[in-house]
Amino acid sequence: VTIDTVCYHFPGSNYGPIDLENAKKEIDLAKELGVDFVRFDIRNEMSAFPKEIKKLDEIIDYSRTQNLKIYIGVYGMETWLTQKMFKRKYRGGGGGKASWVDFKKMYIKQTKYLAEKYKPEYMLIMVEVPFNLGNQVNSVRKIDSWVKYTIKVGKIIKSITPKTKVVLNQILRNEWPTLEFAEKIMKRGAKEIDIISADPYSYDDLKEEISNLVRIKNKYDWDGEIWIGETNIFDIEKLYHKSTKEEDEYQKDYFIYAIDMAKKNNLDGFVIFYFLDIKDNTGLGIINRNFKLKPAFYGIKEKINSL
Repeated sequence: VTIDTVCYHFPGSNYGPIDLENAKKEIDLAKELGVDFVRFDIRNEMSAFPKEIKKLDEIIDYSRTQNLKIYIGVYGMETWLTQKMFKRKYRGGGGGKASWVDFKKMYIKQTKYLAEKYKPEYMLIMVEVPFNLGNQVNSVRKIDSWVKYTIKVGKIIKSITPKTKVVLNQILRNEWPTLEFAEKIMKRGAKEIDIISADPYSYDDLKEEISNLVRIKNKYDWDGEIWIGETNIFDIEKLYHKSTKEEDEYQKDYFIYAIDMAKKNNLDGFVIFYFLDIKDNTGLGIINRNFKLKPAFYGIKEKINSL
């Protein structure tokens, strides 16, 4: 599960500083749920705030005392993103503030820092290229450029912490550039990449993206792992109100179906995203902001225990 009181948090951002006390509550509930690992998505801006890094250190140490593996997402610079990324008809990236050269320098520096400091069991890089990271750069890059650079970043991680598994999360919808990106990584058989995963956010997405993921794995006889990298029911209207009982039951049914789909298709991993509601009890979490558990939490826990 993602630990939402830590992901993307730093002073001056929309999320604000890391919430140390509630992050530990999330860790406790992750342990209760029965998961193997917890995920922290880190923006590069956090490195400028020693107090936030100290909090992250404490949370990661606490997670390890609970025998939970550490999964760190390298998310680059939030301040290089612009609203253009949300307005593009074709999500090919290129709406950001950074040059390609500056982006690459920053991203390698952040990757090295996190790999050396935490030596996590899993490390997520190149998140939804080109849509996510591509929109930190001020020009659209060809997929081949992203593939070449991704392999370079993977090599750097392996040179620092060889046991860390490198993960690529991509939106694997038909005709999305991220599908082309994932396919080219598999075609090259890059040994620096251990896991490629799909990010579905609806029943239709789930079927389409798992189908594409399995298809390209089989097509290239790729020997890495395939995951559902993150999933939930994404309804933009639900982000801005407290979920109803009917919505909570729908969410539970979706997760049970999604886990069954993952098992049926022999996927190796599964990430819940979000875990905790965003502010004021709004959002997609399986836990309310007051830490009251939703039906999906109980449904997932029962499903995990039955596997």
